Amino acid sequence: MAFQDSALRKAFPNGLQGELVRGANGTSVVAVQYALGRLGHLHDLCDGKFGNNTENAVKAFQTAVGIAETGKVTAILLTLLDIAVGRVDLRTPAMQAADPLAYLSDFRGLRMPEIRIVGTREIYNWASPEIQVAYGNWIGAYWEVLKQNRVEADCKGMALFLMDQFRKQIKQDRFITLTHPVLRGAPEKRWIVATRDKTRGFFSRSHSGVPANRAGYEAVKAVEKLDPQQSMLYGVAVHYPEISAHQVARACARVWDWNPASNNSGDTSRPEVPVNQLQPGNLIFIDHTGNGSFDHTVNIIKVERDSANRTRKLVMAVGSFDDVRDNISDTEPTSLGLINTYAEEVTVELDANGRISNSVVSWSSEPDYIVKTRYSARTTLMEQKAGGKLFVGHWA
Repeated sequence: MAFQDSALRKAFPNGLQGELVRGANGTSVVAVQYALGRLGHLHDLCDGKFGNNTENAVKAFQTAVGIAETGKVTAILLTLLDIAVGRVDLRTPAMQAADPLAYLSDFRGLRMPEIRIVGTREIYNWASPEIQVAYGNWIGAYWEVLKQNRVEADCKGMALFLMDQFRKQIKQDRFITLTHPVLRGAPEKRWIVATRDKTRGFFSRSHSGVPANRAGYEAVKAVEKLDPQQSMLYGVAVHYPEISAHQVARACARVWDWNPASNNSGDTSRPEVPVNQLQPGNLIFIDHTGNGSFDHTVNIIKVERDSANRTRKLVMAVGSFDDVRDNISDTEPTSLGLINTYAEEVTVELDANGRISNSVVSWSSEPDYIVKTRYSARTTLMEQKAGGKLFVGHWA
């Protein structure tokens, strides 16, 4: 019987004769890795090389279905993989909704905590300390919603989306109307929202003949040869038109500004922002070139401190794009059709002296069996080029 999964069917048109074991390579291994990845057992690229990680993933699947843990792929195992993959629906709730943006804005349905304001003012705005505290308390809970729904955006788009959704909820909960801090009274535009089924011009698949500079895109291309339904839209992509990262930076009040003493001179264990001053809801803006134009935005989601009030852990949300042609961070795509947006969560641990002791991507909107993650403490807490500058701000 032919496999139901297109990747397995194409890789094994005549089934499997014998076994696939460690050391095997090629298209058949890619198909097996792709199935194991979708089932949550493989956390490595579909590179077509049957190594230790693939063998462990096979064993994990064998354990899950109650057969002997051999690490070998047999005809029976392929059939079981095909059945299991056929039962998996990788669409997030927002993707399945008729209107993804409406789903992501149904704060009661999402069980978001009610926004509370501790204060007696009659008029509030972004400069009100109570609003800054409320935003910092809110952002961690809503970021979990975005993670659950694999919401993707470029860096300034993620910052704008978090801010705009807060505006919606605080108006519902507290009847407080906050102006759009970037547009400054200009007419607001509609968010462009895309999914795999409705791409809206967003990047969906890699393009043949185009070099893949980002690590892991070789796996994307290998999978796409086997699965015509494979898309780089894994959740919901959001884009706010005609606003640059620099405009977002200009819309924020500076709570800490760059000075030459902040330069770490290449010591990547030392952040170039004052970590002990950071608060949830703050934004870090990076001018990579030092030309005065800020081209990267990082959202502070959570801050954990020790008994001496020193920051020991930071959780940050980073949106980004990759056009599979150029991985330079300050290259602006010429159209939506060239960009693949994604998002990552970076968790950084610091020692008592404020030095970086660990940095990991703790979540990514893109599956780890398809592409490698990019961000780290180096790309969120420090500039990467000589002359670059940073500042910390909040919406104002």
